[in-house]
Amino acid sequence: MLGIRRMIAGAFAILAIGVGVVSYMRRDRTSVAQTLAIASPSSSTAAASDPAPPPPPPRKPWRASVRVPLDSGNPREAFWQMDYEEPLIEPDLEARPVTVLLHGMCADSSWTCEWLQYFEMAPQWQICPRAPSKCGGQAGYRWTSAADTLRVVELAIATARTLHGARMKDGPIVLGGMSQGAYAIAALAHLLANQASPSLRVKGIVLQGAEARISVADARRLGARIAFTAGDRDGAAPAMRAAAADLRRAGIDARWQSMGKEEGHFSSVSTGKTMAELVDWARGE
Repeated sequence: MLGIRRMIAGAFAILAIGVGVVSYMRRDRTSVAQTLAIASPSSSTAAASDPAPPPPPPRKPWRASVRVPLDSGNPREAFWQMDYEEPLIEPDLEARPVTVLLHGMCADSSWTCEWLQYFEMAPQWQICPRAPSKCGGQAGYRWTSAADTLRVVELAIATARTLHGARMKDGPIVLGGMSQGAYAIAALAHLLANQASPSLRVKGIVLQGAEARISVADARRLGARIAFTAGDRDGAAPAMRAAAADLRRAGIDARWQSMGKEEGHFSSVSTGKTMAELVDWARGE
């Protein structure tokens, strides 16, 4: 009987020691956790206050351009107009940059903005004014002097700002021109580069399908990137490739990009992908 009592007493002693050890370990872990919390009081708060960033707004696959008249105040210029396209995302709560695109000779503004929207581009406003002079006996409109080009581009941007205000960035723009529109852009760039206080700030220029050149001096004064593009079968392609190389040798950020080996002057819709890429490149995006 005495042996049994000693065994029971020993068991209770071992149990008591075990409970004490567990209790100590729990207190020790608690104190360590409290010490860590004191050492870095903001860690749990920071984790709780940094929610995951919201997903970007969805990109619309297509949006019809909007046509509006341009009121120059001159009855002889009552045919002045522009098409424009909003950024292809919705909802869009940020101010977005502006790209101005000029159409070719005896063409119109109706298709110019819609040409690029099938391809990936950074969110931006596309403004496509109609050229300021009629083509005479045939349909369409043509670009004339740099002064008139400046007038119509400034009026188009001002009209869009009247309609959409703070949704459009008040910053440097990208200018793009196709065929005769490219020559008009080159002449406009020269005019702006030689103004004491340029009325338009230009961040990038994209010229397509024309033996148009931007001088080194004009490029430096504007501080703009210059891109040249054409189909390989376009007669303007060799001169445009050479113009880009000349600017690069002078330290200007310029590039040439082919629209395709089988593309000529009248480019297919698919070549808009090249223009879209170059517009974003010219803006630095």
